[in-house]
Amino acid sequence: MSGLGGWPGRSPALGGGAAASPLLPMLREQAMAQFRAGRRAEALQTCRQILAFAPKQPDVLALAGAITMEVGQIEEAVAFYEAAIASKRDFAEAHYNLGNALGRLGRQDAAVQAYRRAAKLRPNLLPIHNNLGNALQALGRWEEAAHAYQRALSLDPKIPELQRNHGIVLQAAGRADEAVAAYRRAVALKPDWSSAHSNLANLLLERGDAPAVVEACDTWLSHCPGTIEAIGLKSVALDELGERDKAGYLVDLDRFVRCIHFDAPPPGYASMDAFNAALARHALDHPTLALPGESTPHYHCPTLRITEEFLAEPKGPAAALEEMMNRAVSEYLGNLAQGGADHPYLVKPPKRWRLTSWAAVLDRQGNLLPHIHYDGYVSGVYYCQLPKIIDATDQGQAGWFELGRLPDRFGAAAPTIRTIQPRTGLMILFPSYFYHRTIPFEASETRISIAFDAMPVS
Repeated sequence: MSGLGGWPGRSPALGGGAAASPLLPMLREQAMAQFRAGRRAEALQTCRQILAFAPKQPDVLALAGAITMEVGQIEEAVAFYEAAIASKRDFAEAHYNLGNALGRLGRQDAAVQAYRRAAKLRPNLLPIHNNLGNALQALGRWEEAAHAYQRALSLDPKIPELQRNHGIVLQAAGRADEAVAAYRRAVALKPDWSSAHSNLANLLLERGDAPAVVEACDTWLSHCPGTIEAIGLKSVALDELGERDKAGYLVDLDRFVRCIHFDAPPPGYASMDAFNAALARHALDHPTLALPGESTPHYHCPTLRITEEFLAEPKGPAAALEEMMNRAVSEYLGNLAQGGADHPYLVKPPKRWRLTSWAAVLDRQGNLLPHIHYDGYVSGVYYCQLPKIIDATDQGQAGWFELGRLPDRFGAAAPTIRTIQPRTGLMILFPSYFYHRTIPFEASETRISIAFDAMPVS
């Protein structure tokens, strides 16, 4: 449950305070009418007229704060709310909305203080406690946030977003049992809410309760058919339980992995070598190419650089690659559909998707750890430049692409894996919940691949 922009349940009221002029009542009514009609600029101008000769009108100041908040003038909104509070110390609405404005500016400590003052004035108003919890969560003050959410839940326990928020901070505070219970309440209240199911299943997996993960994912899939994260987490849990046949059915490396080798260059390129060289130059010259930060540990490697959106303008040779990706994904899904919808992955395939892509440049050595892309439906990789070591017969599978191996944090000992030797011009497609990695290698040349996800569009 996110922070609310204004006082819950009603528009700001104009009233109170003696009028300094016979015009004030009329101007108050005019400002309110303009506000209700959505004419924000006119309403704000009317408020300024009032405040020019009657500056200590707390309700007018609060209305001006609400309007400037809506139009994105957050600093000015803070000033209006602070002025309203200075004129009326027990103005709970202004304290609450001041907290919202301060939160928008990232001033969470000050927002907490504003919400606490509002809560003292109106202790039984749920949104105050909810937004206080949000601000404390942003500050990483988990126990205090849990207390705020619990206070909100005591006023109404049937809000699924509140239950989930409570679970998130309980989990962060190390109170896993209570977090699981909160997530279970959230999904019971809103059974088709994938985010809450995800929180529950991931926490159960983190705790090593594989049977509960399978049960939670089955429930999730019954309400949200085809959710790839649910399929992926269930497959991991089945692996941990040693039920390899069932896990292998979900992660069928033969049925769902496709290798496409492009021999003919796209229009405008004399050869595939010329096209791949253009892609490699585009990747190396990309303005966003950089070493990922520690916040992306699955990708972090001292010799790895990654671009942001590779399909952003100016696309250059990436435009042709985008067409190749879209055709390949369309054919991939079409071929799978011919086999029937007997698999959870095929229950609800996307009719439309958008591509997101990034280049990965490994210099001289490196690897990518096992990872997944739950935001996608189909994932893929295209190779445009490879070191000679990939073809060396005495180097085993160094630098090869591998699917199926789980991260070390999971307990599965020896899941089924599949390795594929990269080639320039090769594209590999697979479901986005399949774990995949690059096997470590050392070489004198640079390895450049273009990864992508086809993300469902509703």
